[in-house]
Amino acid sequence: MQFVARTMSTALVGGLVAAAALVATAPAGAAEPRPGSLTRLDRPGPVGSGATATGTDRRASGRIGADGVVPRREAAAAAALPTVETVCPTGQQVRAAYATAGFEDGRVPNPDYSVGWTVGPPQVGPAPEGDLVAESASSGEEPFESVINPIYTSVDPKASLYVSLTYRGTFDAGEAGLYVNDQSGALAPSAEWRTVRVDASAAADFATAEVFVDLLTGGGPLSTIEIDDVRVWSCAAPTVPPPPPATGIRGDWTGDAVVDLFGVTEAGDLWLYPGRGTGAVSSGVRIGGGWSTYTWVGSPGDVTGDRRSDLVGRGADGRMYLHAGVGGGAFRARTQVGSGWGAMTAFATPTDMDLDGVPELLARRSDSTLHLYSFSSTGALRYRKQLGSGWNGMSWIIGMGDLNADRRGDTVGVNRGNGCLYAYVTTPSLALGSASKVGCGWSGMTFLASPGDLDGDRLGDLVARAADGGLWFYPGKAGGGVRSGTKVGSGWNAMAVIL
Repeated sequence: MQFVARTMSTALVGGLVAAAALVATAPAGAAEPRPGSLTRLDRPGPVGSGATATGTDRRASGRIGADGVVPRREAAAAAALPTVETVCPTGQQVRAAYATAGFEDGRVPNPDYSVGWTVGPPQVGPAPEGDLVAESASSGEEPFESVINPIYTSVDPKASLYVSLTYRGTFDAGEAGLYVNDQSGALAPSAEWRTVRVDASAAADFATAEVFVDLLTGGGPLSTIEIDDVRVWSCAAPTVPPPPPATGIRGDWTGDAVVDLFGVTEAGDLWLYPGRGTGAVSSGVRIGGGWSTYTWVGSPGDVTGDRRSDLVGRGADGRMYLHAGVGGGAFRARTQVGSGWGAMTAFATPTDMDLDGVPELLARRSDSTLHLYSFSSTGALRYRKQLGSGWNGMSWIIGMGDLNADRRGDTVGVNRGNGCLYAYVTTPSLALGSASKVGCGWSGMTFLASPGDLDGDRLGDLVARAADGGLWFYPGKAGGGVRSGTKVGSGWNAMAVIL
């Protein structure tokens, strides 16, 4: 570690810093320093820069002159700096790590405000941190005064302020002092390394942390002190980031108002691919595992009414589960919303077909009939009616959202025999209109899905996976057709489901 130069920092360290970074780790052969304590120190502290001085203490300069005399304040602090046992109070964590002084460059920091100190290897054994320490020793029978200014840095005046110092020394009680701005405390003599942590928050309103350590004797036996690993930081309660915005857009899993893609691997891992608003997607992020227990997974849109997209899945036992989205690709714990769905051979999620604000679900039974179900806000499904028969002829049934600008969710299907795509527009009576052929050549695709409006033109789009694993984007067009496709990815054969 390096000491912090006296030039004042103009910015705080951004972001949360792990508290562990402020706990010194003893090198090999060194014992972990024991906690230290402070008592009231009955002498004024150094003036220093004057940035933390008031009244008559504010002088033109607190620099140490050629005579080695330390300019000091008019009065001692009224009470000792309070010591603390932990880096941060319970329930808080490090908010900003302002500065550290470890003396590893071999120089005494801030020499204009330091006198009587040197930097070098410890007198005995290893250093608590790194290889070097700062040390001072009296001259024996003569009175002696030394001071070191290891840290001078800007701090947030509205935040808490904590300082730690690791030291050891042979001196009389009251001879060695620790100062933080206008606060102070006397270090207790100790032949072993000790770490003292203090709460200096009462001195934080200067917007500066000015740390000094001194050794002041009246003569007599030799007094010595060594210091290392001086640190200054602040603590605060953890900041809980706000949830991603709820846009109400089907398929927007990240809250940026752009439709995204999900993929489920054969192993059951769920991957999120953030959309770019063009039909293409960014690199995937693994959300979690365990999705291989489902034989079908779909995205009906917002089931729970919180303007966030949700997922539903059918388990191997025929039970249907709802995963309510909370934004950022995350979900609440699943809830069972039905059972007995094992007989269904296909599902589609056309969004809201009856304009009640809650999406619908289409399910094909083994007898080739297609049936309509409506979600409730809890995810429960209720049966509405049969929509038709002869649907076993479709290799894919896909809900594409609104195809004709009437706000009702519509459906498309790929004919198993000719590979052509047919559109079925929902009528006000909740029937599917006559089939309209809107394109052919889909037999070569191994997976089709409509995650929503991927390019932001207010029309549902299709994505299709080719046999070689290439992913193709087909922009929707009014009436149910799609425009020419664009390849937007490769390697998608690893996905068992795309949605």
